[in-house]
Amino acid sequence: MEKEVQVTVIDDRSRQEEAESLCRWAAARAGVIVVAPLLGTVAMVANQIYMIIKIGKVYEEEITESMAVSLLGSLGTVFVGQTMATLIPFAPLQIPIAVGTTYGLGKVVNEWLKSGKPEDMSAFKTVYDNAVLEAKKNIDLFKNNPDKDKPLGDETKKFK
Repeated sequence: MEKEVQVTVIDDRSRQEEAESLCRWAAARAGVIVVAPLLGTVAMVANQIYMIIKIGKVYEEEITESMAVSLLGSLGTVFVGQTMATLIPFAPLQIPIAVGTTYGLGKVVNEWLKSGKPEDMSAFKTVYDNAVLEAKKNIDLFKNNPDKDKPLGDETKKFK
């Protein structure tokens, strides 16, 4: 008597939907974190690192914390500059930047993984820019995300 073996096949559409959900969750969370006293930008970076790792798992890719930090660094001055702008203690400025940069980062990571993890990240600048604009236009969707108060990981952890 043969045992029936069930195989779960994750199709590309399911992966896309799961990755998009993670991007939205992390972006919504960034909008909450960025204005929280004592959390702010450090916690937002931790949130982004956890998002990168979780999107990697969607694609069955092992992304370590150090790889995620390196990926953040490889995105260049525009990303870093926008992230640093969240240090300005003015919520109407902080929230859209935090949401936009986090969502843009998630979209880039998704496309980067789908493309086979190329070393040259310059090809993803348009993906990032378009995602940031989309997030800022739809900021209320992120502000109303039911998962916005649920951390993706330890937000107090400092990554090197």
